[in-house]
Amino acid sequence: MELNLLSRQIWIINKDFRKYSENVLKKHDITLVSLRYLIIIKKIEGINLQEIAVELNVDKAMVTRTIKKLVDLNLVEKRQDKNNSRSYSLHLTKKGYETVDDIKSIFKDWFSSVTCDFTEEERELYISFIERVYSNRVYKDTI
Repeated sequence: MELNLLSRQIWIINKDFRKYSENVLKKHDITLVSLRYLIIIKKIEGINLQEIAVELNVDKAMVTRTIKKLVDLNLVEKRQDKNNSRSYSLHLTKKGYETVDDIKSIFKDWFSSVTCDFTEEERELYISFIERVYSNRVYKDTI
């Protein structure tokens, strides 16, 4: 297979997933980017704005704007640090946990849809190949 064709197919698959995700996330009034924040906050309970900025390799202003939106949606709560009044730890609200749990299925549903004609063995092989490509990627520290 020609590399240009493969590159285009990867781009189209990514676009398809984004479009699918955006439709699912619309009912929660969040974006894929916001979902990444929610997943990180769930995974690292009590993380602060600076740590999220480092984790996602984005500037702190972007984190501040996104967190404000998630707080306004009652998905995240900010708790002031007892030792540093300028720092806040971030926690999912009950609604935040429910939203993440509800949305997690979008990844499985999309994958099932695009691999509907794969055997179970082909799915496992595909996942194995993608994991190898991921571990061999060039820019490991920035993505």
